[in-house]
Amino acid sequence: MRMFNPEWEAIHHSELQSNRVDLVFDLDGRTIPADHGHALYLALVACVPALKTIGLALHTISGAASGRDDGNLVLNRRAKLILRVPTTAVALASALEGQAIDLGTGTLRIGAVKARPLLPYTDLHAPLVCLDLTDEIAFMAEARTHLNAIGIAGGLICNKPRIILIPNGSVHGFGLMIHGLPPEQSLLLQELGLGWGAEYGCGVFVPHKSIKEVARD
Repeated sequence: MRMFNPEWEAIHHSELQSNRVDLVFDLDGRTIPADHGHALYLALVACVPALKTIGLALHTISGAASGRDDGNLVLNRRAKLILRVPTTAVALASALEGQAIDLGTGTLRIGAVKARPLLPYTDLHAPLVCLDLTDEIAFMAEARTHLNAIGIAGGLICNKPRIILIPNGSVHGFGLMIHGLPPEQSLLLQELGLGWGAEYGCGVFVPHKSIKEVARD
């Protein structure tokens, strides 16, 4: 359930215009690796090489555990590929329509795309933020330092530690929620992200419906 605020919606459409947008592609396929951010980025760049020049951020793809201890996720018919790109790169990224990729678990076909504007939600959540720290206290202090440097306030809630694999090893991080954001800061955080690896799905903030659920994850 989205946190709808009519006044914020009016402000967004009349005054606040983000320089980035989420492109939401239909996706047809059966399974993907649970840890797929790096492989997905490489596959997309192989289709459209110029993507590596635009500051692409990707949302990792949602799916259900396969139940077979194979490290894969099962996709349903509503699965989407979502890329956050500059508004000036919409046409370039839209060239992914009709492409086929394989992350090692079978063919994924990228379908029609729709643009979804960023909106100024009060509470934002990133499933994984990587700041090269494994200690939660140090991570929270570093996150606050980074946020202060770009003028982002709001309260912080740390979620469970997570790890992603890349060719050179593994990267550790934590889920992070930032709540109580004013509209301008909410959009800025969605545009800039936080920490390392936005092209692999790290530090990409999305709306979250409740503080309680993030604290419980």
